[in-house]
Amino acid sequence: MAVRAPKTYAGRFQEAQAQSPLEHEIASEQASALGRSGRLVAARLAAYREAVASGEDHSKELDQAVDAVYGFLIQRELLGLRDRNAIIRDYDIPRAILVRLGTASKRH
Repeated sequence: MAVRAPKTYAGRFQEAQAQSPLEHEIASEQASALGRSGRLVAARLAAYREAVASGEDHSKELDQAVDAVYGFLIQRELLGLRDRNAIIRDYDIPRAILVRLGTASKRH
């Protein structure tokens, strides 16, 4: 899957690059953190799908996937990227995860 920065984010990165080295560094770190968060989502979704396919109890994997997706969506919103539909489509996020976004899992 090819990943391309949305125009709004790419424009903000270019603006920061033109303004100061500090703002450039901040924009670079934001992009890097968003990438790490996206990779975590992909890994948690893969673990969830594997657990579901194996027929074993997948409640732990479900909780982890929900937390990862929720954090990723919040992080994107804080950066001004509000298109959730593209993320849901691109990562093929299952409905079982979407219905639990924003809810707290049981803490033991």
